[in-house]
Amino acid sequence: MNRIPTLLAPVVQNVSRSSAGDNREADRLPQLNTSVHHRLYYPTNFVSSYDYPLIVWLHSQGSSEYELDSVMNALSDQNYLALAPRANRRCKSKSRIFKWGENVLDYAFAEDAVWECIESAIDCLPVRSDRIFLAGFGHSGTIAQWIGWQSPDSVAGVVSLSGPMPSLLGSMTQWKAIKELPVLFAQRKGATICSDADLGYAIQMAHRSSLSYRFLQLQSEQDSFGESDELSTGMLAAANRFLMGIVTESEVSLCPEVSRDHLVGPFGIN
Repeated sequence: MNRIPTLLAPVVQNVSRSSAGDNREADRLPQLNTSVHHRLYYPTNFVSSYDYPLIVWLHSQGSSEYELDSVMNALSDQNYLALAPRANRRCKSKSRIFKWGENVLDYAFAEDAVWECIESAIDCLPVRSDRIFLAGFGHSGTIAQWIGWQSPDSVAGVVSLSGPMPSLLGSMTQWKAIKELPVLFAQRKGATICSDADLGYAIQMAHRSSLSYRFLQLQSEQDSFGESDELSTGMLAAANRFLMGIVTESEVSLCPEVSRDHLVGPFGIN
């Protein structure tokens, strides 16, 4: 399982202190026992005796695991434990900014990093092992779908925000099991990283393969074509409703709160 490059060692363990109370309390919170660089997010008023759903967030391209805090504060600061592994490729422009690669080995790295973090989280944290979710934005959303397709029986759901469907050869080898995997595929009208054509293709493929995909296209009054490739609060609010529907085993509406939709970020480390 260890395909993690040695250039990422030594590990730096990270915990989101903003959601865990004062620093002394945060220092007492459990941390993952893993060699993968990562960020942990503890919900507000964290209760160690309660088993939380776990969100594994694959951070955006040209960013880092530290974007997890902004994402979770917009998605929900109470409902989930969350973690974000660091991507495998360092961006040349800034030494502490990373991106996910796009070939088979890059996808395999992401898969191994995600599952190593999940296994450690199950061992160390109060996590519901039957409520583990993968999520990402842009190319990271594509990777989240791909990882979910490889282990559909071990994932409760996938959220892909502006992430086109995976196109790697052999991605759907477990087609029968993939049919039962709930996936939210959300996109903003006019986007280029996940175009309207990408949305149409995903709808067509989901229909042909009888996949359990739910599709959502967002457009707010504040949207411009320049903003369509950005992650917005409307997307994350829809993601929260989708995830809580699975957690509570109930049908929920994904209709966005248009008036509250604005951009999330900026991401990365300055």
